[in-house]
Amino acid sequence: MTNSKLDALDRLAQLLLLVAALTTLANGLFMLARPLDWYVFVPTVVTTGPPNQHFIRDIGLAYIGSGLILLYATANPIRRWRAAIVGGLWLALHGALHIYEVATGICGPATFWADAPAVIGQPALVIAALAILGARGRIGRGSQG
Repeated sequence: MTNSKLDALDRLAQLLLLVAALTTLANGLFMLARPLDWYVFVPTVVTTGPPNQHFIRDIGLAYIGSGLILLYATANPIRRWRAAIVGGLWLALHGALHIYEVATGICGPATFWADAPAVIGQPALVIAALAILGARGRIGRGSQG
């Protein structure tokens, strides 16, 4: 299926993946290029301990990898839904870690809610896109080209 055959709901899934891809890439590039600026830009990060430029860049590369895979999936989410799963996997695991930390008391709810738009928002966009595609029968063996 080509992009010209995508209907409005397919386009919505595509848009959700695009937003997730671009925000993920932007965050990763920021972390890679300016790790200390990123460290002070995200207010909750300073509460986790002193900055480690190498570690920030490592995580930035994970964001860039996820973002590039999601960008690939965005081109045609019906044919590339598996890429959306792979691109969203690290983001979802990262979000799950934050949920775990709140549930076990490692960090407080205020920190969680401050982080949630980025940490939970990005994988939520991917999950929502996949849910739209799945509910419409766009995911499955017949949809992979």
